[in-house]
Amino acid sequence: MKLPPDYAEIQGETVSPTAVCRLHKSIYGLKQTSRQWFLKFKTTLVGLGFETCHSDHTLFVKATCEEFLVVLVYVDDILIANTDVAAAGHLRDQLSSHFQLRDLGPPKFFLGIEIARSDAGITLTQMKYVLDLLEETGFPDFKPSPIPMKPDQQMSLTGLFHKKSSPKVVLEEVEPGSDSLTTSPNPVLLSTSESALLPDAKQYRRLIGKLQYLTITRPDICFAVSKLVQYCSAPRKFHLQAAHKILRYLKGTIGQGLFYGKDNDFSLRGFSDADWGACPDISRSVTGFAIFLGQSLISWKSKKQQMVSMSSAESKYRAMSKATKDLISFTYILKALRIPFSYPAYLYCDNTAALHIASHSVYHERTKHIEMDCHKVCEAIEDGVLKTMFVQIDNQLADVLTKALHPAPFRDNIRKMGVINIYSSPS
Repeated sequence: MKLPPDYAEIQGETVSPTAVCRLHKSIYGLKQTSRQWFLKFKTTLVGLGFETCHSDHTLFVKATCEEFLVVLVYVDDILIANTDVAAAGHLRDQLSSHFQLRDLGPPKFFLGIEIARSDAGITLTQMKYVLDLLEETGFPDFKPSPIPMKPDQQMSLTGLFHKKSSPKVVLEEVEPGSDSLTTSPNPVLLSTSESALLPDAKQYRRLIGKLQYLTITRPDICFAVSKLVQYCSAPRKFHLQAAHKILRYLKGTIGQGLFYGKDNDFSLRGFSDADWGACPDISRSVTGFAIFLGQSLISWKSKKQQMVSMSSAESKYRAMSKATKDLISFTYILKALRIPFSYPAYLYCDNTAALHIASHSVYHERTKHIEMDCHKVCEAIEDGVLKTMFVQIDNQLADVLTKALHPAPFRDNIRKMGVINIYSSPS
């Protein structure tokens, strides 16, 4: 590694201009390393005639009259999609002259994702990852759970309470040395065993981190994992028990993943939803949206909103703005991939008030305090990029990303999203 500037003058030593630092350990994990590697790889691909997709800087496209190549890179793992096998081989030879490469053939396993091909389409799963996770945590023999999170319970930073219980005043924990008692409007079920802080918080954080990576192909656990991530700073025993329920759910759905069928439907559709005031600690809502290309789920998110919404319509309007930004970015990716896509993209919401706010700017009293970026929905509608549609609650596919559901609606929702189990028999 090159010496820092003015190193010799600071140390008062005479150093050769060609001297370098001898490394005692690898610097692979440094941020500068990945930046320099990607800059070198990007420069090489651009020199070979590839264009960068500005919506996804890891995606490179080369389109000519004779060939069409797509390169997707994640650090030093590279996927090549092509319409001509000879062109892909020529690209591999060109990259081999600049880098040390190893051709692994048709992709079957990429970044922990298993790729299974059939005449009907492609299935993406993380089955081996799930098996290793269950073995590591000691859950291979536990009884499976039909859902990843209980729908009748609500977690907070300090307590666990039942949603359907009637509000009442209960005693809560107080700071040591305090003479006063505090009360809560919610029936918090606190006990010494369940509400105690975990002695080893790192164990909880490691588990949640591994579950987060699993959400790449498992939107069915996305809400449960995003909920538990919020308590990584001070996890309690009931938070860990909720994480264990996700593991028991994974035990019964090891082969579950996403299916992408072969069809010519390139319509872009999005479903947005929000659970108003879902967080009992700071009263913020939960945003959830799912983006489909044809019948295939290509993007989803479950996240707590950054601002407190004053109504359910406002919370769902904020969710629509998040989904709109994702839809717009995917239109750019489709254009870069030369996919025959035509505007508008469709955004479905189950709240008529939120739809009226998006379509009519006269709702000033309801929207004058909302952040400017949320009104991207109105701009997209006026430009003809987006068209909003009403959807019944029973067909709201983003519902599973905003709240915990009971087994029957949960299974129905994820089935409509294209989540399948490769071990289950077709219905």
